Amino acid sequence: MTVSRRTMLRSAAAAVPALALAGTLPGTASAAESAPGQWEVRSLSPWDGGLLFHQLSVAPDGAALAVGTDISLENMGTYHPVAFTYGGTDWKTHIWVTFPDDTRPMTGAWAAGAGDAWAVGERWDRQPMRDVPQLMHWNGAAWTDRTAGAAVRGPVHVDGAGKEVWVVGRAVYPAPGAAALRRTGSGWTPVALPAGLGAAARLNAVRVVAADDVWVAGYAADKEFGTRTPLVMRWNGSSWTRLPAPFGPAAGHVSALLVRDGVCWAGGSVDRRAAAATWDGRAWSLRSPSGLEASEVGHFAAYGTQVWAAGTRMPLQRWTGSSWSAADGPLPGTLTADVVTHGPDGALWLAGHTEDTADRTTTYFLAKLPAAAA
Repeated sequence: MTVSRRTMLRSAAAAVPALALAGTLPGTASAAESAPGQWEVRSLSPWDGGLLFHQLSVAPDGAALAVGTDISLENMGTYHPVAFTYGGTDWKTHIWVTFPDDTRPMTGAWAAGAGDAWAVGERWDRQPMRDVPQLMHWNGAAWTDRTAGAAVRGPVHVDGAGKEVWVVGRAVYPAPGAAALRRTGSGWTPVALPAGLGAAARLNAVRVVAADDVWVAGYAADKEFGTRTPLVMRWNGSSWTRLPAPFGPAAGHVSALLVRDGVCWAGGSVDRRAAAATWDGRAWSLRSPSGLEASEVGHFAAYGTQVWAAGTRMPLQRWTGSSWSAADGPLPGTLTADVVTHGPDGALWLAGHTEDTADRTTTYFLAKLPAAAA
């Protein structure tokens, strides 16, 4: 009888606790590699294949969760889900066998604490032969499937505050349009969205400031391949307010949100170029990076008085109050910043990789920059 590699790894996973297994797998993070007060780096290299980070979240207690794609070179570029949990001392790696069969790489992550985190994405269902939602919960020791009752087809992003958890994406098959779910206890509740978003609308991002202050973003569209209008909406606990298109009348979408000091930052793409804007409660002001080949702003982070941004084909950037400028990464080499975020203590967190062209090596990493001095 032939025993698959997945079966052997799943058997090993059942024999030891999840965290202990994670610590013995290739890619487990090493000790800090930088001096106090500077970037604290956890190297994930050598990594057997490629690694792409999709989301990184830091909890109030300092715990963190990152999710991404493990690109397996031995199986002709097969894409597998991978997650990294941080309990306060070191990162642990959770490879694809940790999750249910046929789970796709997860795109959303939110950490409420060391024993309370969420990862969302999709799973290929062989019975109807289509992708179905996959919502996973981490309790500090194991992952549990919490998809039951989730009326969303393609969950893309998750965020929360306290016991309030929101997930956004596409509507349940075969219903058209965008979808938002809310969880305040043990089950998921659909949140009705305003009419007029279109049958092909989608939500890409959600930020939960409080139970009565939730921001979502994506695009409105009538047809699957029709014109996409960048979309930002705000929930006050009982109803939605749809804001004007953040980047003007041009076609595009919103991928990232940041809400700080009463100002909302929206980032995304317009006319296939990176775009950013701020909402002060009355109007949008464009803050798009210029002079770049970037095609999308995908992530924002607050660091002191600055706002940092990362995105597709975009160097790590920081807004200092009047303009964007390139920001240095934590390691030497050509930087690819997949995800940037911030922690409740004001620290900046970054996930990505650097390439050393001289020796042709790639270093994948998770890094933290302590809070800026007051």
